[in-house]
Amino acid sequence: NPISYLYRSAGDEAARLGDADQLLPHRSLARLRIPFGIATDYKPADPWTAFAAVVARRDMRTGAVVGARERLTRAQALAALTTGGAWVTFAERSRGRLAPGYAADLAVLEHDPLTAPLEALVGQTARLTLVGGEEAWSNA
Repeated sequence: NPISYLYRSAGDEAARLGDADQLLPHRSLARLRIPFGIATDYKPADPWTAFAAVVARRDMRTGAVVGARERLTRAQALAALTTGGAWVTFAERSRGRLAPGYAADLAVLEHDPLTAPLEALVGQTARLTLVGGEEAWSNA
């Protein structure tokens, strides 16, 4: 999975490419307004690990930042997880936003993705999800 390269072996992948900014150029995509999503299907299947990876672009083995010019802001990363994720799965008319007519009305997370330390976000879970005003999930 490409996102897992950022936190598992970014340095190795960048060395193969010769230019670290060419490894998953998310910020360039955002600047050009090309829709994209971020996720991972590799263990752990945690969207917040992907979020932290595209914001920090830090190889967790070496601690090195790889392709710093392609880091996303937290707001850009959140949009890629939500509206971008819905777009890449052709569900942008029913998912990806907290709005009337969309799948969820409210989601309460353990930590605020816009302000919490990235380390706190990795592995966080939803505390509560409301759909149609009714509790659909609770881990409170």
